[in-house]
Amino acid sequence: MGMKTIRVTEEVHTKLAHLGLKSETYNDIIARLIEVYEKMYFEELTDEEANYYNERIRHFENGDYSGTRKVDLNAIRK
Repeated sequence: MGMKTIRVTEEVHTKLAHLGLKSETYNDIIARLIEVYEKMYFEELTDEEANYYNERIRHFENGDYSGTRKVDLNAIRK
């Protein structure tokens, strides 16, 4: 398998080092982070999960926001 060189800032390099185990290479760390990301964002929902979200969307579309709470985006940014 071929290898590529990527450039990262010292800050990113330090963060990667702290995320890794002693036995892991940077390639291992990045591969693990990608795997976690893919599981979080690309795995299919179960039928039960899809039904729940579809039902919530229907509620929102009809103006029913029960079970939700307002969030102050400015407070989050701080």
